[in-house]
Amino acid sequence: MHSLHSLALLSLASTVCSNTSSVSTKSLVTADGYTYVYDHVSPHNASMPTFLLIHGYPASRYYWHHQIQPLAEAGFGIIAPDSLGYGDSSKPTAIEAYNLRAIADHMAQILDAEGLQDVVGVGHDWGAPVLSRSVVFHPQRFSKLVFMAVGYSPPGIFFDVDKTNEQGLENFGYTPFGYWYFFNSYDSAGIIGQNLESYFHLVYPTNSSAWDTNFAQITAARAWLAANKTTELPSWLSTDDKDNWLRTYSQPDTVTATLNYYKGLMRGVQAESEASLTDEDRELKVPVLGLGGAGDLVTLSSTLTAATKPWAKAGYEERIINSGHWLMLEKPDEVNQILIDFAKPTRRGAQDGGL
Repeated sequence: MHSLHSLALLSLASTVCSNTSSVSTKSLVTADGYTYVYDHVSPHNASMPTFLLIHGYPASRYYWHHQIQPLAEAGFGIIAPDSLGYGDSSKPTAIEAYNLRAIADHMAQILDAEGLQDVVGVGHDWGAPVLSRSVVFHPQRFSKLVFMAVGYSPPGIFFDVDKTNEQGLENFGYTPFGYWYFFNSYDSAGIIGQNLESYFHLVYPTNSSAWDTNFAQITAARAWLAANKTTELPSWLSTDDKDNWLRTYSQPDTVTATLNYYKGLMRGVQAESEASLTDEDRELKVPVLGLGGAGDLVTLSSTLTAATKPWAKAGYEERIINSGHWLMLEKPDEVNQILIDFAKPTRRGAQDGGL
């Protein structure tokens, strides 16, 4: 990997200040030429770790805005990037660019640029597969891990979306990942882009309990957008939140770029780069927390332990809260306290699971 001393690290703006910390927005050009934009807070002292907050789909670093100041005021450092394809970061449209090992390398380069070695990795939704690769290929970076909504995704093990949907249909009466087939289709980006406000209301639902029929089922997302449906805002989002999202996803190539995470995984773009891994390589050798929402009908909280605990060799804990998919937005205070308690430097991971 290229030395980060040779890469561009530019401070763009100081965006938030408090009596105890300041949040600056920075950019970095990776060794392979992509620009990442991220929010940064330095830890209060050398004994405090830094959170690496990796957002999911369809979001951006903005969706950690309820977490950044409370975590900073508790003394932690923070790195919250726009992942490749999102927000203010580069948006390559080639599916091959979304090799998750390469994106994990980008995350490591950001940590290198900030000189960070004691990192608590947090991945929500698609941030979880990115975090999974980050810890496997750069294990020395991480002291603890938090998988939110989606559990550990061991690199080099085939994810069978068809089997997952078959099991969901048998066990729950619907296909939890039925929407993946729409996302993988040739016309998905065009349909979403033409009905962007309707799409916002689909993925940020007023009623999470309707996701099984409105979103998850095969053809449901396409049908929702064809009807250009909208709803009221959920209570946990503001008009400013919606406007921010619409501005972000109206940027050229954003819809196409972000869908490429799904297309890349379904088409095996990282298969070759992960083929040599062994089960020992995939083991998680630091304490792990699984954090899920009881009302999430797509990334089911019941799958967190099954996906993660067998690989967590230094202890696994799980917390399921009364939330839908967007835990950090729906229950910010509860999520913040869970993160703070888990990440405290004096805290050791549970050996048997459970709190």
